[in-house]
Amino acid sequence: MDFAEIGRWQDEGLNTVAVSSGSILDGVDAVTEPYQVSHHIGYLLHTAVDHLHTLTMVMGQAGAQHTFAPYTLIRAAIESASTALWILQAESPHEVARRSLQLEYADLNDLKRANQSVDPAAGHDEVRLEVFAHCLSRHGWKDPEIKPRPPGPLKIIQETSKHFDVFGAAVMWQMCSAAAHGRRWAREYLTLFEAQDDGRSKVLSGRLVSDESAIAMALHIACCIVRKAKTVQGAFSKNPLHSGTSFSRPAPELQIVRPGLYLPR
Repeated sequence: MDFAEIGRWQDEGLNTVAVSSGSILDGVDAVTEPYQVSHHIGYLLHTAVDHLHTLTMVMGQAGAQHTFAPYTLIRAAIESASTALWILQAESPHEVARRSLQLEYADLNDLKRANQSVDPAAGHDEVRLEVFAHCLSRHGWKDPEIKPRPPGPLKIIQETSKHFDVFGAAVMWQMCSAAAHGRRWAREYLTLFEAQDDGRSKVLSGRLVSDESAIAMALHIACCIVRKAKTVQGAFSKNPLHSGTSFSRPAPELQIVRPGLYLPR
């Protein structure tokens, strides 16, 4: 397994992608402030890379290869990076912004449920809820657009892996989740069994051990999703009129030169 790319991502941190004026993310940030979509994407990718880098530290530097723990880290990376891609895969900037805010509201509800574990009568965090409500009203968002529960992690991963052609992402996330929660069905795909036969009884004894090839396959899928998310993040952070893409992107129809200011669509 080559951990060099993950190391570069970790070294780059959050400050490698600047949102340029006139870019898609610049536009959607303006209608989601103070819940800027670019910050949301950066947080999700930081989460993914942080988990992957932990894996490289454990396996690459400490030289340890645990049986199940690698899959919990890879699972988190697949889920976080896929969520970033799900936000960015939307066909319009409006939908990019809406999906991000929908997830932000789900986050407020998750916080409420966490508080209810301590105090069953707890409601929403009033300060955070007020900030969120002010964001919606200031930018013209309606509750039915934002407050329905977003798709769950599996649905998000299925959608993004199909859209961005990442083969096996959904089933790998399911197997990694099984490993994280002690579900036995995935062990035959993710682990090896070292059997010991005493030559006398009819019972085999042994132990489950890690399977390096399975870890490598899961890690490959996670890195592929992170890589694609970073690519789209970079493209959405650039102003196409200043990056050269406007000169190479085919126009949908013949452009007729007319007097006056030309506003690209």
